[in-house]
Amino acid sequence: MSVLNQTSDGLFNVLIVLVRALVRFGPKGREDLLLACGAAADAFDTSQLTRTLNRWTELGLFGEENGLVIIAEPYRSALGKNAEGAENRLPKVARTVALQSANNARFWESEEAKSADLSRGVAWMLAQDIYTLDANSERLADLEGRQLLDSGAQKIAQNNTRWNGLKTWMLYLGFARDGVQWVVDPTQALRETLPEIFGSNPELSAPAFMERAAAVLPVLDGGAYRVQVEGALKESARPKLRAGLVSSSLSRAIQRLDHEGSIALSNRSDPEGVVTLTGSNARTWRDVSHVALAQTGKAR
Repeated sequence: MSVLNQTSDGLFNVLIVLVRALVRFGPKGREDLLLACGAAADAFDTSQLTRTLNRWTELGLFGEENGLVIIAEPYRSALGKNAEGAENRLPKVARTVALQSANNARFWESEEAKSADLSRGVAWMLAQDIYTLDANSERLADLEGRQLLDSGAQKIAQNNTRWNGLKTWMLYLGFARDGVQWVVDPTQALRETLPEIFGSNPELSAPAFMERAAAVLPVLDGGAYRVQVEGALKESARPKLRAGLVSSSLSRAIQRLDHEGSIALSNRSDPEGVVTLTGSNARTWRDVSHVALAQTGKAR
């Protein structure tokens, strides 16, 4: 069981169809749900519907109640009662499900790993110098082999199919963006978790912001999954950031959120210290002591 092999693990666009059907029509028997998703259409291949439903049931997004397929709580409430709204909220919900500790307990194992392959892959991608990273699948596989301490026992992704699956899921879950080319960029994921990071606090010290972000998104700097991945890499294979430096991936996201007005960065004297945003080759951008959450309607 995994997520990245799209042929056998399911597709995000099929997940959207399943969720929209359950939100629109409510709990349904398995066969009725598949029919509601178009399984009766001529030449329709139901295998991806079945595989996606199975995978995300195993991960806990879907459940069963009185013989009917349901969206499990708390995800049903988070998605809401409108199909359009549910589709818009699904990336955040799916990200939450995939990053749950229960779905990553067998972190380096190839069997019954649940969504650990996705978490490993995202954490590894975010740990790279995103300005020099070549996202070609063969180049990524070569880089993985050069960086891992024990490439025989530990894998990030195993083949081109999984690298392509990783890049596809990173786009959908807000850890990358696609334009002229595919690039690592966790801005969307970070933006959508700002309420959880700040809680009732209008402002946090920069170190506290980093700590809370890592707790909500454990693939970011200092997060549980990121630490496991970085611990499996050769120090000689990649530049090691000194304490206080923020990775290029997270620096990009923080800088973009500041520019768009979702957050406001400042640097003033504070006993809790500062963090330093970085670019390519750990080139320093700016020091940040505090991060404030922009008030609704006050984005610059």
